[in-house]
Amino acid sequence: MDSEGQIKDIVLRRMHRCVVCHREFNPEDIQILSRKPDIWTMLVECDDCHARNFVAAVLNDGDPHEAQLALRRLTEQVEQLDDEPTIEPEGPVTGEPVSAGDVVDMYQFLNEFDGDFIRLFRS
Repeated sequence: MDSEGQIKDIVLRRMHRCVVCHREFNPEDIQILSRKPDIWTMLVECDDCHARNFVAAVLNDGDPHEAQLALRRLTEQVEQLDDEPTIEPEGPVTGEPVSAGDVVDMYQFLNEFDGDFIRLFRS
């Protein structure tokens, strides 16, 4: 087994199941984010509920405090991404909802439309 496989195996033994939905983790749930000679940082994400866990593996004589700092930086980066504003629609938010009839009408129009936008917009 290669070093990546060994480290993932160790992580899986420590984090056997998702703490949210209790799904059993597998090696494909682990994404290696950073590899330094003495510290690897990884993301373990549940494929079912998408709960995320950041893990730092300290190798050889690596500094555990440096691993804590790496995890703290990762957490801060994710929090900053979560704080980004959501995209709001540019158009009006009022109006009638799209009905099933509207969908059928559009389907029929597109089914018969020949792609000539110039003729369409002239009329």
